[in-house]
Amino acid sequence: MLSSAKNSVPTREQFLQPYFIEKPFIEGFVLVHTRAVAGLPYFHAMNTPQNDTYGSQLPGDTMEHATEPLPSARQIDLQDSLAKYVSDIIVATDLTEKIIYWNKAAEKFYGIPAQQAVGQSFRSLIHYEYSHITEDDVEKSFRARGFWDGETINISATGKKSYLISSIRYIRDEEGRATGIMVVSKDITENKLAQQERQLAEAQLREYSEQITNILDSITDGFFVLDRNFRVTLWNHEAERITRLSAAEMVGQPIREKLPELVDADTYQSFQKAFKKKMTVTLEQYNDRSDRWLEMSVYPSEQGLFAYFKDVTVRKKQETMLALERKVLEQNSNKKAPLRTILNNFLKGIEKIFPGMYCSVLTLDEDGMRVRHLSAPGLPAIYAHAIDGLPIGPEAGSCGTAMFRKEKVIVSDIERDPLWTAARELALKFGLRACWSFPVLNVMGDVMAAFAVYYTTAKSPTTLELDLVERAANLVTTIIESKRAEEELSISNERYMLATKASNDAIWDRDLHTGLYFWGEGFYHLFGHKPGPKVRTKKFWEMHVHPDDRSKVIKNIDRFIRRKDKGLWLEEYRFRKADDRYALISDKGFLVFGKDGRVIRMVGSMQDITGKREMEKRLLKQELNKQKIIAQAMVDAQEKERAEIGKELHDNINQILSTTKLYLELAKNDHKERLSLISRSADNIHEAIHEIRNISRSLVPASIGDLGLIDSISDLVESVRTTRAIHVEFYPVGKFDEKISDKEKLMLFRIIQEQVNNVLKHSGAKNLIIELLLEETENRIELNITDDGKGFDPKKVKGKKGLGLSNIMSRADLFGGMVTIMSAPGEGCKLRVQVPVINF
Repeated sequence: MLSSAKNSVPTREQFLQPYFIEKPFIEGFVLVHTRAVAGLPYFHAMNTPQNDTYGSQLPGDTMEHATEPLPSARQIDLQDSLAKYVSDIIVATDLTEKIIYWNKAAEKFYGIPAQQAVGQSFRSLIHYEYSHITEDDVEKSFRARGFWDGETINISATGKKSYLISSIRYIRDEEGRATGIMVVSKDITENKLAQQERQLAEAQLREYSEQITNILDSITDGFFVLDRNFRVTLWNHEAERITRLSAAEMVGQPIREKLPELVDADTYQSFQKAFKKKMTVTLEQYNDRSDRWLEMSVYPSEQGLFAYFKDVTVRKKQETMLALERKVLEQNSNKKAPLRTILNNFLKGIEKIFPGMYCSVLTLDEDGMRVRHLSAPGLPAIYAHAIDGLPIGPEAGSCGTAMFRKEKVIVSDIERDPLWTAARELALKFGLRACWSFPVLNVMGDVMAAFAVYYTTAKSPTTLELDLVERAANLVTTIIESKRAEEELSISNERYMLATKASNDAIWDRDLHTGLYFWGEGFYHLFGHKPGPKVRTKKFWEMHVHPDDRSKVIKNIDRFIRRKDKGLWLEEYRFRKADDRYALISDKGFLVFGKDGRVIRMVGSMQDITGKREMEKRLLKQELNKQKIIAQAMVDAQEKERAEIGKELHDNINQILSTTKLYLELAKNDHKERLSLISRSADNIHEAIHEIRNISRSLVPASIGDLGLIDSISDLVESVRTTRAIHVEFYPVGKFDEKISDKEKLMLFRIIQEQVNNVLKHSGAKNLIIELLLEETENRIELNITDDGKGFDPKKVKGKKGLGLSNIMSRADLFGGMVTIMSAPGEGCKLRVQVPVINF
């Protein structure tokens, strides 16, 4: 469409206006269209209606053919003057369409002189089309009305199209008979082409705008654009969802006034900083009223700012929850920390992370019939003591029912749920309206306790909330089971020590991996030997067996171990005492198996103490299970933390690339800012590459299967070398990638990674040597990591977590490995890890 009067197509009245004069020369005549040229007749425009040759009445403005020139000298002068400045194309034909008049404008437009055009057929000389109408419709309209006004298209001999606004009229004589046809046209090609270009530009602009809008709406983050005065100019769908304010409400409004909870004082200062200093600003904000975390990245532009923001509440709460779990597990590893104190700290932490949630742990009484209060730091103390001792059953509230059924119980409305009939008034008195409970079961499936969360409003859990409560209940299970195992182990150890002192039996425990013996008090009492390192060796025991019995005894016990016999080993032989006298003993023992079926120990006694050894076997299994639970929890926590870090970096890269995509889309159409936008895109891509490299180095599990163990370690070594903080050498021997499983590869890599970090943080070493050997004949892997740092006393750091040695030992223990630390102050440190090869 043409947007101004200057470029618009003229109306019929505007088009004919230049040809009219204020007063007629003769009654009934208004306009002289032209005068005789080259002997042609005069034509006059009439305002009065006429009849055509078919008897139909024609409207005014028809043309009359005058056989004689008008006698007025004034009219002749007017016609001469009019012919000079008329720029419109005027062509007249007779009724057979032979041209009888062809003015100067026609000569110029068509490029045909009047002498050549006059006398020829108009249709054969001029090729034209009608816009938006057929020729038949034009002819019908012309016959019916006596005129036609509209747009025509002239097609030149070369095929070039020109656009005209034309008016067609009959020429009539004094008696009103049609004697010819006159066509007056105006060239509007320039305006028409300009109009088409504007329409095309407008269409392209609309398409481009739609593309930008679609891109912004496809972004998974909230997105908005601000002008220089920080008024909103764009507000995408995700921003509407997060803020619950539509684009119609936000566009044109000052963002700080309209949405103060999103743009607080600190955020507004960040906006000003980004705009004034032309720098990207990333920030996080927490709104305690809505309990929501938002992450926002603000980018400057010449017109103002644009920003991404997203709700990261779930991620932040998960991160905080993970940190709380790690802290509680560390506290739980301290044997002196009471169970109630650990649980109080854990439940307080949960309630702080999730406002409005009140947590409780109830244990099951020894009779298995009643609940006992253990921890509920956020609940009213009166309520917590009031429910202490209530019975469990099929309709005993949430916790009592969960313990009875051994399944989770979700009560969304205490006031209406039949499970709370007995305790409803008590709960409502303290404003408790919802309670979800999970039973805490031991490895045997027996109920130990129940973990519950309360709310002061009726509430059903979401999937995320159910996962959270179940996750917390699992950790409560680990804490309670671990503490109970510690208590039982302590009691059993005390009983064992008292039993060995009261008995004359010589109890022994042999580690089949190291060959070392543990001798009970009875051994030293019976045989007179003094405790010491030599006494604990396998060789000491063998050399004190009588020479005549030695071969047979060693052969039988080796065969018993090799066959993994699950029975009782019995043997009678002579054993030399400290005074060189031999005692005849009855020795018996049994093998202890690990969870993976491997033989790990042999336990026995030099007298009949079968009942006591059964107790020892149970205690040792509990100790082993406890250590594995703790080790696995630590490993899971570390791997989960790494996964969270990987997810966070992935979201960051996604945001960087989304911004880059937007820059490139803008660069397609913004010629002025193109180079700047492309430069910003290149910077973003460089930043994304840098982030991906960091991920590939820290999250190795995804690449060990592809790169292999040796290449992954080499890459780690190379990254340390680039820091120039320490000189590192790596010496691998053996085909590890062909011989060991991916799990063992990951275990070895994590141990190396952990120890390298320890050396860099704590040792002050200048050199570090990593040796990795595959001893195929012994089906064993040996890893040695040696540094020349300040060293330490291994006895002083035993049991501490600060150096990460417990993580290394836990990982090795999961694969039946052994860790040896050789170090002394000022003499550096050597870490040796020996692990059997697991066939795969």
